[in-house]
Order: sequence, then structure tokens, then C-alpha cells
Amino acid sequence: MATDEDLNFIMTERKVSVRHLAMRVLNQLLSAIFLLCLANGTMAADHPNPKRILLIGNSYTGVNQLPNIFQEIVISAGHAAPIIQASHPGGRTLEQHLGIADSQQKIHQGKWDVVILQGHSQEASRSEVNEGIRNRFLSSGKSLCEMIRKTSPNARIIWYQTWARHADYWKNPQCDTMIGKSPEEMMTRNRKWYARLAQDNPGSSVAQVGEAWAVYYREHGGKDLHVADNSHPTFAGSYLAGLVLYEAIYQKAAPPIAYRGHLSEDAAGKLRNASLALRKP
Repeated sequence: MATDEDLNFIMTERKVSVRHLAMRVLNQLLSAIFLLCLANGTMAADHPNPKRILLIGNSYTGVNQLPNIFQEIVISAGHAAPIIQASHPGGRTLEQHLGIADSQQKIHQGKWDVVILQGHSQEASRSEVNEGIRNRFLSSGKSLCEMIRKTSPNARIIWYQTWARHADYWKNPQCDTMIGKSPEEMMTRNRKWYARLAQDNPGSSVAQVGEAWAVYYREHGGKDLHVADNSHPTFAGSYLAGLVLYEAIYQKAAPPIAYRGHLSEDAAGKLRNASLALRKP
């Protein structure tokens, strides 16, 4: 767009050819577009690294100390270590965190750059068939977001999508089919209702941890990610969760990382491939 200076130039310099003027304005416009594109590209590529991260969840966050695994991944990817705090008493729902003193105290500290919220392992799947659970899941998620925004208005809120039970769970005739009749059905429900949380709460997004677990099992089978109860994660399962959280927060695939705990290089590579598969169109 022509500036005031350009308009004055048109009025006073009548001897300048129309072609010369047009070329001058066009060059200015192209330069502005180039600088704008460059700036936007830089902003997209250099997403600000979070300095303070809070995790609110239960044993799916606490088992194997996922916050520590996540921090090791972040450091190994070449970033400065963020301050990480967590509240993860076992078996808690999103609604229960509204009344847990430790969760409330940590949220009210404020100035969080990222807050990760993880519901009970059955909340999303049961939301499909139980209206009461569904309403509590969605309304308490909204209440937590509103609470976070009061003291951390610019925080990115990430929903930690939980995974399905292992297929062995359904071999028991006494299994609870209210969560679904297969890993695929349970995961379909988890995917749907965590996506609904993100939809209902602008500025939030989903870390597809459960999806990455499903990808891994489709590729490799076995039982590498679940412990004997068919629910909780092995170290490998928590490591995969850490990779997915890294990519969701830093919005880029982690470069080759040295940290892999006690995992072999081959095992860690398979987990990394499962997390990267989510980035493919």
C-alpha cells in the first residue's frame, strides 16, 4: 500500500513517469511482504520455550515420575531445563482436582507458561455412555481452565490424552465393558472426549499420548507399554508419553536425544517413531 510520502511524491513530481512511480511502489510493497513473511516464519519456527510447566493428573502422571522423564527429554533436545511442578495423587478425576489442596495451591502460584491436565483413565471412555460422568468431565475441565486463566492468563493448556487398556484386559470375563469392548473402542472414546475438552476451551490443545500408544501397538504388538494390571505404564510407556508432551509443547519433533533411561537404543527408537507418526499427514 502506498504511504503518505508516496502520495505527496505523486502530487509534486509530475515529471516522473507513471512507469517509474509504479515500479517504486511495487518494490516497496514486495519488500514489505518479504519482511512480513520472514517475521512470521521466524515466529513459527522459534516458539518461545516455556520456563514454568505445571502437571495436574494422577498415577498416569506420577508412575515412573513422568515429570522427570519429560524434563530429561527437554534437556536432551537442547533446551534449558524448565521449572516443573506436579500434583498427581492416584486415581483422581478432573473434578476432584477442584478440591485437592495441593493442586489448587500450585495452580494459584500463577505465571505458568504451560499447564498439562490429565483426567482419570476412565473418565473419557465412560463419558460416551454416562451423561453424569460426561457433564462432570466437561464442566470440571472448563472450571480448571478458568481457574488457571485467573493467575496464568497466557498459559498454554494441554490436555494429556489417556490411553486404552491393554487387549488382555478384555480376556477377563469380569472386565468392565462400560469403558468399551476393545482397546480400539476405548481409544475412540478417549480421542473424542479429549478433543471435546479442547474444543470447549479456546486456547487449549490435546497431547495425543493415547494415540501414540495405539500407533505403537499396531506396529509392534506385545505388551511393552502396560504393566501387569493392563492399565498403568511401564517406563517405556511413560517415556513415550514424555516424547508426545515434548512435541505438543515445543511444537516440533525432538532431535535425536541421548536420554533413554534404561531403554535400549532400539527400544527408544521404536517409541520415538511412534511419537513421530502422529506428525505425518
